[in-house]
Amino acid sequence: MLALICRLRPARWPRQARLLFVCSMLGLSNLAWAADRETAILTLPKALARVLQSSPELAVYPYEIRAAEARTLQAGLRPNPVLSVEVENVLGNGAFSGVDAMETTLALSQVIEMGNKRNLRRDVGSWQRQAVERDYELARLDVLAAAASRYLEVAQTQRLLDFSEQVVEWTLAAQSVANRRFDAGSASRAELGRARTDAMQAALAVSNLEVRLANAKRRLASLWGDSEPDFAIVGAELFSLVELPDFARIRTQLEQAPQLQRFLTQGRLREAELELATARGRQNIEVGAGFKHIRETNDIGMVLQFSMPLGVNDQNQGNIQAAREGLAKLDLEEEATRVKIFTELHNAYAQLEQTRNQVTVLRNDILPEARETLELIQDGYRVGRFSYLELVQARQQVLAVENDAVVAATDFHQTLITLETLTGQPLTGSGQILTRADTASGVSSEFRLPYLDGSAGAEQTSRQEESR
Repeated sequence: MLALICRLRPARWPRQARLLFVCSMLGLSNLAWAADRETAILTLPKALARVLQSSPELAVYPYEIRAAEARTLQAGLRPNPVLSVEVENVLGNGAFSGVDAMETTLALSQVIEMGNKRNLRRDVGSWQRQAVERDYELARLDVLAAAASRYLEVAQTQRLLDFSEQVVEWTLAAQSVANRRFDAGSASRAELGRARTDAMQAALAVSNLEVRLANAKRRLASLWGDSEPDFAIVGAELFSLVELPDFARIRTQLEQAPQLQRFLTQGRLREAELELATARGRQNIEVGAGFKHIRETNDIGMVLQFSMPLGVNDQNQGNIQAAREGLAKLDLEEEATRVKIFTELHNAYAQLEQTRNQVTVLRNDILPEARETLELIQDGYRVGRFSYLELVQARQQVLAVENDAVVAATDFHQTLITLETLTGQPLTGSGQILTRADTASGVSSEFRLPYLDGSAGAEQTSRQEESR
């Protein structure tokens, strides 16, 4: 490009020509930049990192955590002292007319909280902050799971689009053979029309999948706040299925499930609220001291104050009972959640085994046989040994098996994501999956399970901690 510019020697051109040349060069640069940007390959770790860094759903949690910290600070403040001024025996009648008999009392009083209320309020605030952090962890897992699922959706649609483009080549080749056979008088006009119709339908299927792929890419990009994707493809290989750990190992990780860990924090919070409600049943006292000045004699005396509500009718019994009921309800909710998670784990694991077997049979046994049959019939159709109907049936069989294999492989990875979301733990960290290499561009990208590994967002999490 530089050599070309040097040969053109734009300095000898008129001013308008030089201006047009510069603008055209800038336009070519922008087009080249846009092309490089559009051909980017998005890997799953990059997608997860972008979600953790820019997710609109996660962006609110640092503010909520700081707000919870502020409430904890407020809960730990002591009641302010009270300064009071009291004036007596003024503006009356007789001996108390005017201000000659005025008595002035200046006192400072302080409420003393009984039952360790201040520390208990701080405990409640601290557990509320930790509850917000647990909510953030759950939201983080949900967002990462959504990103992995939409990533799989893009990968699935890419695979179906690639195969549909191959189907277009098959139909066009069949149409060409039908044309030759029709011209030779060995094929009917109906057979040629059927071949042309199949080619048009195949092209229409490609167009539909292109729109579907564009929509899937936009849905993925929306998770990090972009309305349009800045990548062309995702680097994924759906048919790379990892080895599964034993179910007993997964079962032991149930206690680390984020949903159950959240109940631990909620339980501590409810216990702290119960203790605070009990402490609030104890009445606070107020003590004070001051000075009293008698104007008539110009004498000053000291005043001591003490007050405490009797609490005859209100010992906070209603709030105490409500806190106890809330704690008991939480235990039942935890047990119900535990049973639900275990059931989902067991069902998901069984589905994984079944899906793996389905993909293996489809890819290793059925699909090679169907493709070989299709090739034989295609070759035979060219020389007139098979009818066009037999060719269509063989092609439809390959299409159905390929689609079933893609859907089954997607279901496998999606179920694995569900398992990791439930346990909150990596299940197959040693396996490499969803790997795709672009040999034409020299770009190779790969990622490993766990899908929801926090390493991709460790830097972002650290920055959030610093901002708090």
